[in-house]
Amino acid sequence: MSSYLPLLDGESLIPVTHELLWRQITPSLWVSDCGIPSSHAFGPATADNGKPSYSRESLVTATEAMAWHNENARSPSLGVWAVAVNEVDECGTRAVDDHLLSRSNSPGHCYVDYQHMNKTAEREVRSQLLLNAIKRGAIIVSAADLAGEDEIAG
Repeated sequence: MSSYLPLLDGESLIPVTHELLWRQITPSLWVSDCGIPSSHAFGPATADNGKPSYSRESLVTATEAMAWHNENARSPSLGVWAVAVNEVDECGTRAVDDHLLSRSNSPGHCYVDYQHMNKTAEREVRSQLLLNAIKRGAIIVSAADLAGEDEIAG
């Protein structure tokens, strides 16, 4: 792994704690046969530029994050899964808060930093984050807060 890129003005490191980072799982990130997110779910897509989107538990509930996503994103969220900031740190990378940078970002927006990694390291990190999320299980989202949608458990 190479060194981290400098943070942008308005970005800050999220302190290494047990705070959860919500990840929206869209149809392309879901393995129906297994009932779990895919191996790519916690890593970046090409368009992410090494910065896959998450939302901070301390700034937004899982329900609020999912509702925002379903109103604003191209693909709907099938559910919310999570990793903790300390788990990101244990994988050898960092969680970065950037929720103040852009009005287009979801509430409490942050990202897990993959910008400094080669593909092998990226695969290792996203696999470990996936395992941590599976151990935790899907995050229960309040149906009442999703404006009449059925309750979704990831």
